[in-house]
Amino acid sequence: MVDCQIRNMDKGFGAEVIGLDPTTDINAETRAALRKAFDERGVLLLRGMQIDFAWQDKFCRMLIGDDSPGSTETRKENHVSNKEDDGLAPYGRLMFHADMMWHEEPFRVLSLYAITTEPGSATTSLTSAANAWATLPEDLRRKVEGKHARHQTGQVYHRGGDDLAMPQRSVEVSTIKPIPHFHPATGKPLLYTSQQMTHNIVELPEDESEALLLKLFDHLYSPAMVYEHEWREGDLLVFDNITMQHARGNVDRDGPTRTLRKVIAPIPNIKAETPRYERA
Repeated sequence: MVDCQIRNMDKGFGAEVIGLDPTTDINAETRAALRKAFDERGVLLLRGMQIDFAWQDKFCRMLIGDDSPGSTETRKENHVSNKEDDGLAPYGRLMFHADMMWHEEPFRVLSLYAITTEPGSATTSLTSAANAWATLPEDLRRKVEGKHARHQTGQVYHRGGDDLAMPQRSVEVSTIKPIPHFHPATGKPLLYTSQQMTHNIVELPEDESEALLLKLFDHLYSPAMVYEHEWREGDLLVFDNITMQHARGNVDRDGPTRTLRKVIAPIPNIKAETPRYERA
């Protein structure tokens, strides 16, 4: 018996999970239903959850079939926060991207849990690269099939404005992947290009590459394709980091408190440099 309700959201992706009790074990039928929804819909939203780091970590790992005990003790709790001294990405706006898009094997699950979110704090936007490919106009599909995109750390600053967050690393890292890129677990074709991290299409001259990317972005980030999440304390947003892209509005150090606990799965087998942030 499935111990919760799973209701599809709009925009062609996402499912809201209603009635899941974090104080009891998730039975096999419920685990199977949640994994199916995660694979098919790309995003799970749970509201009003009172959960700790260990539960969030276990839930994320459960979605990819990792039910092994004892993982939490070896992992650090991270917060995306504009108030905590060691908060990740403490201020600025982030354009659409997938975390570690610049790496050959980015992690699968990204989750954010609202610990403290005051009224007026920045929203989180989501769009599906799978949905974008499935709905891509035929003329654009012909132009990108067989081509490859280069993705790099940081942000492509000329596409943004003065409010962009400016992550700084001592060494920039990049990778090249085909368009479309096929999801390693679900097999779905993805429009794997992002506003923040995709620098160019390698087969095209710079001006033609940028012009084509901007057309792809117009489709990928059109209002009809984007879900805008307004945070309430106790919200848990879990999404497939390969299928989905996320962005956020401008966060001000002196603005409303915005502290989200971030948990990912699996932990990447690399030591990625934590970027410093400078004001634009």
